Amino acid sequence: MKLSLLWLALTGLTLSSIAATDQAWTWTEDSGKARPGSATLLLLGDINVEQRADPASAFVHIRPTLAKADLVYGNLEGLLVKSEGPDKDIPDKSGWQHIGPEAVLALKAGNIAVVGVANNVAYGRDNILRSLSVLDANGILHTGAGASLDEAHRPAIVERRGVRFGFLQYTAKWYEADKQIATATAAGVARVYSRNGTTVDPADLNRIREDIADLRRRVDIVVVSSHNRDGMGREIPENGPGGDGERAAGGASRASLFAPIPLGPRFSQAEDYEKELARAAIDAGADIVYGHGSHVLQGAEIYKGKPIMYCLGNSATDWIRMRPNREGMMARVAVRGRHVSRVSLVPMTRDEQNNVTMLDPSSPEGIRLREKVKSLSEGVPLDVDGRETILVNER
Repeated sequence: MKLSLLWLALTGLTLSSIAATDQAWTWTEDSGKARPGSATLLLLGDINVEQRADPASAFVHIRPTLAKADLVYGNLEGLLVKSEGPDKDIPDKSGWQHIGPEAVLALKAGNIAVVGVANNVAYGRDNILRSLSVLDANGILHTGAGASLDEAHRPAIVERRGVRFGFLQYTAKWYEADKQIATATAAGVARVYSRNGTTVDPADLNRIREDIADLRRRVDIVVVSSHNRDGMGREIPENGPGGDGERAAGGASRASLFAPIPLGPRFSQAEDYEKELARAAIDAGADIVYGHGSHVLQGAEIYKGKPIMYCLGNSATDWIRMRPNREGMMARVAVRGRHVSRVSLVPMTRDEQNNVTMLDPSSPEGIRLREKVKSLSEGVPLDVDGRETILVNER
C-alpha cells in the first residue's frame, strides 16, 4: 500500500530528530540479560496518538525506559487511517477521530514491537485492514484483528533473548458488529462478549480457551489482554456492547464532540465477566492477563500464582475528550529461566504538553495511584521496592 510505504520511509527520518530528555527508569532488579532465557517485557495501556506535529514526542520522557526493555506491548487505541472528522469516523462515538497513519511513528519511537488491535475504535472492515497494512509495512506485529475470524484470533509471537512471547487480544465492546466483528469470511476484530457484565458468552470463552491452549504449546510466555466494557451499571443493547459511556446521536451539538467524558467510580470496578475471563485464561495456560479500555485504573489479583491487572488505564492519550483522565500504570515483567519471576508496576501520568511521564511511587500522585489500585486489590500487598510496586516476586 502506497500510504503504508510512505510512512515506512518517513519513520527513520522523524525518529532521528527526537532526543531523549529523561533517563531510563531505575529498576531494583537488574535485567539479567546475560543469562540465557532472561528478558524484560513492558506492558502499556491505551495508546492514542493523534494530531501532533511530531507523533514521536508522545513518549519523549520515557523513551529511554522503553528503549531499554527487550520488548514493549500495548493496546493501539485507534486506526492508522486518515480521519474524515470527529463527527464522522465513528458515528456512534462522539468526538472520536481515527489517529492516522502517522501515529505509527509514536510506536516506533516507543520501541513498541507488538500491539493489540481488538478494541471498540477499530471501526470499518476496510479501515481495519488498511491499518494492519501500515503496521505490517513498519514491522510491528499485531493481534486481535485480521481478514477473517481465524486471522483475528491469530497470536503475535516474538522471540527476545531466547524467550518466546505470545500475545492474544480481544474486545468486550464495539459499536456495530457488521462493521467491526470478524466472521469466517469478513475482516474485523476478535470479541469476548458479555451482555450483562456478569458472564462471558460460552462460545467466545471456549474459543479463547482454545486460542490460549494452542499458543501455550508454542511459546514460553503467554500474555492475554482484553478491552473492557464501559463498566458496571450500563444497559447493553441487543446488538452488542457500545463505547465509552457516550453516544453521538444524530443531533449531537458541536460542543459535545469535545467535552471531557467524566469517568465515575464504576469505571474503576472490575466487572464479574472480567474476572471470569481472566481466571479462565490462566486456567487455559496464560501467564499474564491484563485489561485496558476503561481509561482509569482497576485492581489487581494473583490467581494460582499468576498476575491479573484488570485495567492499566491510559498510556499516551491525545483524544480531546479523554485529556483530563491521566491515570495509568506501566507493568514490567521480568522473565528468568523462561518463566515469569517478577512483575512490578509504576504509576504514569501526562505532563502539560500531554506527553507520557512515569511517577515515583513515593511522590504524591504516585502514592494516590498506588493506593487506589491497592484499595481495589483485595489481599494483594502491592509493596514498594525502590521505584516499583511489586505484584509478583519469586526469589
